[in-house]
Amino acid sequence: MKGYAGRLLRVDLSSGTITKEKIPDEYLRDYIGGTGLAARYLYDEIPVNGDVFDENNKLFFSVGPLNGKQFPTSGRCNVSCRSPLTGIWLDSSWSGRFGYNLKRAGYDAIIIEGKSPRPVYLYINNEQVELKDASAVWGKMTSESLKGIYEECGISRASCCTIGPAGEKMVKTGCIIGDTTKAAGRGGSGALMGSKKLKAIYVYGSQNPEVPDEDVWRKVVKEINTKIKENKTSQGLKAYGTGVAMAMADQTGDAPIKNWTLGKWDGFAKVNGIAMAKTILKKHKPQCFACPIRCARYVEIDEGEYQMKGEGPEYEAMAALGSMCLNDNLESVAYANFLCNEYGIDVISTGSAISFAMEAYEKGILAKKDTDGIELTWGNVEAILAMIRKIANREGIGDLLGQGVREAADVLGQGTEDFAIHVKGLELPMHDPRAFFAFGPTYATSPRGGCHLRGYVGGFDGVGVMPEAGLNEPQDPHASEGKGFLAKIVQDYCAVFQSSVICFFTLYAVTPTDLAKALTAATGISYDAQKVLKAGERIFNLQRAFNNRLGLTSADDVLPERLLTSTIGGPNEGILPNFEEQMKEYYELRKWEDDGRPSKEKLRELGLDFVISDLYG
Repeated sequence: MKGYAGRLLRVDLSSGTITKEKIPDEYLRDYIGGTGLAARYLYDEIPVNGDVFDENNKLFFSVGPLNGKQFPTSGRCNVSCRSPLTGIWLDSSWSGRFGYNLKRAGYDAIIIEGKSPRPVYLYINNEQVELKDASAVWGKMTSESLKGIYEECGISRASCCTIGPAGEKMVKTGCIIGDTTKAAGRGGSGALMGSKKLKAIYVYGSQNPEVPDEDVWRKVVKEINTKIKENKTSQGLKAYGTGVAMAMADQTGDAPIKNWTLGKWDGFAKVNGIAMAKTILKKHKPQCFACPIRCARYVEIDEGEYQMKGEGPEYEAMAALGSMCLNDNLESVAYANFLCNEYGIDVISTGSAISFAMEAYEKGILAKKDTDGIELTWGNVEAILAMIRKIANREGIGDLLGQGVREAADVLGQGTEDFAIHVKGLELPMHDPRAFFAFGPTYATSPRGGCHLRGYVGGFDGVGVMPEAGLNEPQDPHASEGKGFLAKIVQDYCAVFQSSVICFFTLYAVTPTDLAKALTAATGISYDAQKVLKAGERIFNLQRAFNNRLGLTSADDVLPERLLTSTIGGPNEGILPNFEEQMKEYYELRKWEDDGRPSKEKLRELGLDFVISDLYG
């Protein structure tokens, strides 16, 4: 089958054995790659019972049919597992060149299973695959680890992903850092790597993936590349990075403030992409191989207590470490983001945990005796930096916060569950469903917990259309009607993006028809828009079934009560969604049972008959 390598690597860390396996053609056809392929394998291979850190939990690294050549943003790679943080499905991806090299090495996926008795890293150079000793880089920060492995292996244009000290210590918000500071951030995949004593994966590939017709492929790539470049959102991201959204937060109310309580904050004028461009920005560059957008920011702070050089903070970091904690010092936000990347911890969960702790401190639930003398007051920059270090090193209160706000609230009690803002254990991303109502059902039903990227409705709610799915005109972002429909269609489409393993920022420009052309040109399989959306629906429902087997029901499809309560001030004060109406519409369109299981009828329609006996007996 064109467009695919057609095989995967299976690495048993317990025994040290490595095998190469053929991937069934029907898996590639029905699930495309990336997170879809991961869902098909991990549904069968990860047991329902057991702790998330059991050796039977597996990591599945995967690419799709668009990786390995010049398709826009095709350097991305996906990682999937059962999440150490939430206990349910997890997939996450990062940018760079890793996905490009993995495909060119001749593999669509890597399955990591078992546990190594000693620190190792996986070395892949085309057909040469082996486990190598990682003791020299174990315990080191991510930048030191990457530098050490690159120098040891010495292949130009190779790629490497690694964990930092947080992952090694099994901090449940530990992430994977790829190439330089590209993060597979959410859900704790880095903690699972750490539990397996797998420090890193290094990969180089030189094989050119085949497509059915090179001329047709190049034509499709050129057309799509042009559309992305000409898109207004792409141009805004290129000019100011994702942080440009912080500059608009006063008008939209999208960015959360003071742990999701306030609707207005003067600090938005200081902490945003435009302000960064005028101060600490040195250059912008592509975040991902073959990227026409170039949203990444390279910043330098040459003097003072926040000296650093490297990737600047994205929107999510600016909000999580800025507005969520009432920190309006841009240099400190950049440095805090830098620390999170160096330790290998998720910036969203980390900022959320710190703001949660600040609120607990404000309410007298935490005191200085609980924080080793740190004053967790709002806007206290030194407290934020100290807590990042404590979380990453599992020291004091940081040990608890690094397990996520859900677990922290379970331990602390005293009403802290009211301001532990998460869905299914995953701290929410920095987009407020009181600003864009479609985020409500999206967060509530995302397979990995509170997540906007498994249904990137921000590009559609109020501005976008998707005629192929029946969305012919923009919706009112503050209307509850139609938001269940919008969440459903965008979730299905995003599942295909995550399975093709390309960037969600191209979602604004690349239609289902465009993506169908690309998949057809890459694989030779005939796709149209409806087939693309059906594949996404299949993948999404299989991930739902994965969670259903772990005990997830409709009772878990909820939003924190705080997000169904008005902000104090701001553009959305007094404006609230009818969440019950949204979810009723969503369930009816999904054809899910009242208890949250996909119906037998829907499973048969999607070719997921093998799931029925597991869910229904």
